[in-house]
Amino acid sequence: MIPNLLMTFSDWNPQFFREVKGRLKPRNIVITIASSLLVQSVILLYLWAALPSELTSYSRYCVGKDEYNWNKCVLDALGNVQINWQLWWFDLFQTLSWLMPFVVLVAGVYMLIGDLAKEERRGTLNFIRLSPQPSRSILMGKLLGVPLIPLLAVMLAVPLHSWAAINAGIPLAEFASIYLVTVAACCFLYTAAVFYAFLGGSHGWLGAIAVWFSYTIFFQIWQSSRSVEPDRYLYLGQWYTIWIGYRLEWFVTFVVVTFAIATFWLWQSINRRFRNPSQVLLSKRQSYLMTLSFELFIFGFVFRDYPEWSIRNAFFDLTGLMVVNLFWFVLIITALTPHRQTLLDWARYRRDGESKTQRKRWQRTLVRDLVWGDKSPAMVAISLNLLIPVLLFMPWVATWNGDNPRIAGFLSLIFSTSFLLICAAIAQLILFSKSRKRALFAAGTVGAIIFLPLISMGLLGVDPSSETVLLWLFSAMPIAALEYASFTTIAIGFLAHLSVLTLLVGRQTYLLRRAGESELKTLMAHRTA
Repeated sequence: MIPNLLMTFSDWNPQFFREVKGRLKPRNIVITIASSLLVQSVILLYLWAALPSELTSYSRYCVGKDEYNWNKCVLDALGNVQINWQLWWFDLFQTLSWLMPFVVLVAGVYMLIGDLAKEERRGTLNFIRLSPQPSRSILMGKLLGVPLIPLLAVMLAVPLHSWAAINAGIPLAEFASIYLVTVAACCFLYTAAVFYAFLGGSHGWLGAIAVWFSYTIFFQIWQSSRSVEPDRYLYLGQWYTIWIGYRLEWFVTFVVVTFAIATFWLWQSINRRFRNPSQVLLSKRQSYLMTLSFELFIFGFVFRDYPEWSIRNAFFDLTGLMVVNLFWFVLIITALTPHRQTLLDWARYRRDGESKTQRKRWQRTLVRDLVWGDKSPAMVAISLNLLIPVLLFMPWVATWNGDNPRIAGFLSLIFSTSFLLICAAIAQLILFSKSRKRALFAAGTVGAIIFLPLISMGLLGVDPSSETVLLWLFSAMPIAALEYASFTTIAIGFLAHLSVLTLLVGRQTYLLRRAGESELKTLMAHRTA
């Protein structure tokens, strides 16, 4: 019977079965069970030691009068301290509620990145790619199988967590929401870990530290929001007029749906990249839809009316959108920009195809290729992606009160778009070079262009309203200076942006044409030989 079950199990997902066989060994299971029980015991002993004794005057768990955030201890008729057991169980529930997701998220991300890096070094990942299994089955097996050990450790703590919730009087909806959000977060972060590994990341500790840091910040914000406004979650207010922060069901639905959509797009990327590692992470068609989804998502947080006296809040909201979009479009540039060999093949194909008129011309039109072709240069596609937030935000900016704020808002969208296009052109030029570390060099250069001017001006105390307005127009945050800039300064800045962008695009076009000619000559020489 057991062999038949194992056979059925392996037929369902052979990759998952391979991970189970490799990880759920008796030694690993014993260590995991022992570690999980040990940690639970330590938590119980720590909280037990915090209980008051007959000699204690004040304690968190006493039931007397609250004095200086501590309750005065009261004895019963037998001389025993009366203890608020519901609060004690609540603290145990809270501790496990934060610790369990932390373990499964940090450990799972670390193991996934490390496992994929190890498979890549050994060459077994290429062997797996040759498997007749569909890529989604292999990736699903990895996502479910690699983090089995931390999942097992957390599952062993579920009974204690459930018992603590019952004794603390936690509503079933709140208890279930913890597991629902944890599952959604696992799906997103595990898929993001695979995405990072496919980008070339091989350091699992780096991903684990990133999750640890993010989780710590989330914990601090959560604790702060619950202490300041107990009836509000994470200071969230309206999202497209829906008050998502004041009701648990709305908050959980919003978080889970957000994670689900983000996971879906990441899944599309890793599923695409798995079979062909030389492909770009996103197709251009996917990038347009993904950017539209993301922009609609972040725009929901600022979708509200602004009275005339609060137009400054609109500027702050637009600045926040630009900061978020700065990081977003760095990812889009990374995901869409093809490497040198891909561009060489494309240039040769375009050059070689110019003389073959028998092929369908609609498949060869340059515009169609630049907009939809995954092997063509990414500048046109990045421009179209940048056009999406401009078209979405401009009607909103047009509703602002006052001509000067509206003009400054419009100009900030234009300048930030041209700045990101310049970054994309520089990245494409570097990736087209012959340097072995061109990807690292491109990332470092673009990062320096974005962050170094802002950091330098911040450390030097350069005021956007001073005579250095023009410097701010060449930074990643032109909105900081546009309301202080004169027409002449804005015109000079725009012409300078346009000139730099034209030079970069012209240089890239020249290099592609020359590369296409040389590649074609080399190919023809081989054919004649």
